[in-house]
Amino acid sequence: MKVIFRVLLAASLVTAATGCESFLDINDNPNQATSVNADALLANALTVTAANYHGAATNYNSYSSFAVGQLAKSGTVSGFSEERTYNYTNTYYQNLFNATYDNLNDYNLIEQQAAAYPKQAAIAKIMKVYNFLLLVDQYGDIPYTNALKGIADITPSYDKQEDIYKDFIVQLKAVIGDIDAATEGETTVITLPEDVVFKGNMTRWKQFANSLRLRILLRESEAVDVKAEMALLEAEHDGFIDRDVQVQPGYAGNTGQQNPFYNRYGFAAGAVRTTSEYSFVVPTEYIVSQYVDNNDPRITQLYVKTKRDDKPAYVGADLGAANIPTFAAANPTIPGRFLIGGTFLRGANAPTVLMLLAEHLFSKAEAEHRGLLSGGEAAAKVDFDNGIKASFMHTFRPATTAPATVASATDATPGIPEYNQYIAANLANPLVNYDKAGGKELEVILTQKYIAENIVASTEAWDDFRRTGLPKFKVSLQAAGPVPNRLFYPLAETNTNAANLPTGVTQYTKLFWDVKD
Repeated sequence: MKVIFRVLLAASLVTAATGCESFLDINDNPNQATSVNADALLANALTVTAANYHGAATNYNSYSSFAVGQLAKSGTVSGFSEERTYNYTNTYYQNLFNATYDNLNDYNLIEQQAAAYPKQAAIAKIMKVYNFLLLVDQYGDIPYTNALKGIADITPSYDKQEDIYKDFIVQLKAVIGDIDAATEGETTVITLPEDVVFKGNMTRWKQFANSLRLRILLRESEAVDVKAEMALLEAEHDGFIDRDVQVQPGYAGNTGQQNPFYNRYGFAAGAVRTTSEYSFVVPTEYIVSQYVDNNDPRITQLYVKTKRDDKPAYVGADLGAANIPTFAAANPTIPGRFLIGGTFLRGANAPTVLMLLAEHLFSKAEAEHRGLLSGGEAAAKVDFDNGIKASFMHTFRPATTAPATVASATDATPGIPEYNQYIAANLANPLVNYDKAGGKELEVILTQKYIAENIVASTEAWDDFRRTGLPKFKVSLQAAGPVPNRLFYPLAETNTNAANLPTGVTQYTKLFWDVKD
């Protein structure tokens, strides 16, 4: 394994009166450990996690959005061979591995300062689970117990993915006590400027930890008996998240400070033309059809409306199609691109999502439907309906508006009028009206979850598909084999830690929780 000691230095948070350096200022010598206090590390560690998850040059959602049938290559660019053929190699998205371990080292440095910075250390413990989960769910067995030791162990052994999952639950349960100890005697929230997620609200960090536990337990629930742990989770008095969890370090329209997804697909700082990558990708016909066929107004915030056979329409493309039309105005059919100013490209100052409330609510609905949480179908219906509502609120929310709870929503809340319109137009539609599901409750829950996670949380949709086989999206027309189950270990790991690398692993090797065909 590559020895990573890179320490992300803290950037000044943007205020009305001052500017700041790039969020990604780093120590130039990756082999030299730097002594930096936990409070000076945390903001950038969280910001880098957000970029690794969504928007950076190599990120989890970009890979997953192709794998799970939400993105296709446009007709203006070549390449995307792995995405079109599913013929993965050990160089495909290889930087995810080291970029995530790099980020994990920062959290590890923070956690080592728990005595002086107990709140920051608790946050770091949660975020280590978040990042290790990303790694396990794409690679399976990974360095865990002996990882993050630097020169003390430059070729760490690999842990079994099942064992790592068990320890995730141990860590997330323990962090609740850590936070309770760190906040004992406090009667009000003490703001932490370096906490660019919850601003020091440690109750919300506990709720996020609980929702992360639900994500983990549900993911392994077809392979492991999780009922006892689900009961313990349900008894947690702090509950779960009640709004989107997002990172906002003070993104701004300056070089090195923009929202990473906007910087990649929207406008570079100071630019008047969109980036070249804006025209590299288009939605698939499958994902477009999920909106169009169900009178779903969310599509108006996602893609540019173009034309099909010279008639106004929302248009996608099939992944792997041989002759995808270009964006030339003379073409009778033109695929749409991301809508500038819409949900995906709200602006340079828009936050980056770590966990959608909609994802959490649909996860709860599934767990209730399957009897893993209490409440049965009545509770599942409530969470299903609220999951759709939360998705509409996310989709229509302006860039600078803070996430709101579903309970606080009124008819004046952005997205609620459109939600009401959607419900009214689909009273007989089992995809929308849970009472009409007719034995297909799991399918409709996971389809609505898939729609809510489009682009901004494709990683979770990809994990759910591998776990359940739902929804049944259209695979690439150039598929050289079945849909892959995982990434290869990266070439750098093969070159530096071959003795510990698991053998016989291919892109079709299933993860332990992937037990359904």
